[in-house]
Amino acid sequence: MKCSKWRTMLEGRAKLLFLAVLLFVALFPIRAWGAAAEAEIRDFIKQMYGDSEVQIVFTQLPAILKTGVTLKNISFAKVPDPTGDGICLVGIEGKSGAESSVYVPFKVLVKRMLYMAKRDIAKGEAIHLVDLAVKETYLNGSGGPYPEKVEAVLGKTAKKEIHGGECITKQLLEDQMAVQKGEAVSLTVENERLLVQAKGVALEKGRVGDLVRVKSASGKEVIGRVSGNDSVIVEF
Repeated sequence: MKCSKWRTMLEGRAKLLFLAVLLFVALFPIRAWGAAAEAEIRDFIKQMYGDSEVQIVFTQLPAILKTGVTLKNISFAKVPDPTGDGICLVGIEGKSGAESSVYVPFKVLVKRMLYMAKRDIAKGEAIHLVDLAVKETYLNGSGGPYPEKVEAVLGKTAKKEIHGGECITKQLLEDQMAVQKGEAVSLTVENERLLVQAKGVALEKGRVGDLVRVKSASGKEVIGRVSGNDSVIVEF
């Protein structure tokens, strides 16, 4: 019976101690020491990147943040630019109660997939999934010159020769030719009241959106806009 009584008393005291700790935390702000301050600033920066996987690197963390201060507020003095460089303005309260602000420069690294050529790809050759190897890494900021998704690579053609093992950038890619010179095309002639479909022959090659010359079945030469593979629309 005595053991049971002591156990009940100890459990009661433990509950009181737990409630006292919760009350202390609620009434008094927690001082941030070193890693804790970094974590709080990192969380603030990551909010603007949503679900993207990012790493935050502090280029010069002010020494005062490692001495035990209360973080009052965090804002951007400089929003991260395309290279990932940014600056936070952090309001702090020191041990003496004095308030001040410090600048915290940082760099954002974004998780991205890099697509590399498995083999030599000739200029003008279309790129397919079997031609690609994938490497996961972190890049500064938005990753600028590198395609964000594999769909941005597949079906494109090489603007110049791409060597095996070379990392593919946006500058190395261009849309495939949808119309080839000398090939038959579907010709659509239209205006607000009339739509006529016919056959023609492309007099020059072009990508979707390009203007090309086409010779109609009647022998008349017209200029139209490439709308898809072997398709040209002429508006009048």
